[in-house]
Amino acid sequence: MAEIAKGDVRPFYLVHGDEEYEREALVSSMIKALVPAQTRDFNLDVLRAERLEVLDFFQIYETYPMMAESRLIVLRDAEALTTDQCRGLERVFATPVETSRLLVVGQKVDMRRKFFREFSRRGRALEFRPPYDNQVPQWLQRYAKRQGVKIAPAAVQLLSQYVGAKPRELVSEIEKLVSFVGVGQPITASAVEQVAGITREASVFDLADALGKGQGKLAQKLLQKFLSQGEEPTRAVAMVTRHFQLLLKAKGLIDQSLSRDKMAAELGVAPFFLPGYLEQAQRRSAAWLWAGLSALSEADWRLKSQGRRQEHLVLDLLVTKLCRKH
Repeated sequence: MAEIAKGDVRPFYLVHGDEEYEREALVSSMIKALVPAQTRDFNLDVLRAERLEVLDFFQIYETYPMMAESRLIVLRDAEALTTDQCRGLERVFATPVETSRLLVVGQKVDMRRKFFREFSRRGRALEFRPPYDNQVPQWLQRYAKRQGVKIAPAAVQLLSQYVGAKPRELVSEIEKLVSFVGVGQPITASAVEQVAGITREASVFDLADALGKGQGKLAQKLLQKFLSQGEEPTRAVAMVTRHFQLLLKAKGLIDQSLSRDKMAAELGVAPFFLPGYLEQAQRRSAAWLWAGLSALSEADWRLKSQGRRQEHLVLDLLVTKLCRKH
């Protein structure tokens, strides 16, 4: 967008990737920047690959803009373009029209295909991938800023840990939180706890803590609390697995004489949560954590391979194993 704002406009743009929210935000911004609102009805055409006729495309592409310097054609679902369609469209490279811009949008675009390689070479290709777990806080902050939403760092971290790298669910939670706190009001960690269903009684910290102390009945109760809130069993196992992995990493950091901020950054958690991780990490042996991860891995495999009928049995056995290893 910075290039376009400076007047450096390319004839071809390819915007693709599985991360639809940032991808579509860019597409929307590009349309606004490239086609003035007052002439958009005349100079913006949106086409879809599955219904694309190459001859019709060129009739639009070669049409002179009306009351504007250029026109924009948006071609969506690029991954659905057939080989014949791509061959036909390649003519734009030989005879590009100076007053037309082509914006191709897709999800899983195969950049090995000649058409997309050439498109990228002659224009600009931008890929949007879903964030990794450690990138979720930054993703949330960018999204919130774009929406004009204020969100506290502790709320960002809590929401990141609860939802994980699932942009669609993150956006849904942000929308619910905005409705809860009111437009223009900041989102706090307390609001996340109330809206996202993360309560003190059913936090991943408490579940891991109960398992570490061998408190099987309490661990079962907290696990059932997760599930009653609509949490998928595999997701609950994944949350505890990630927590155990962070505890192992925390054990390795404790003896390194790092500042608290540095340790929090290394773990990828907010400083607000660091004391809890350190306290749990110091109380557990590395051997116990590794054994726990092994049991969690086995439970994850069984949940995915044995179906819903075995969920309660698998989870009961998991809690029993983890508590025995205390």
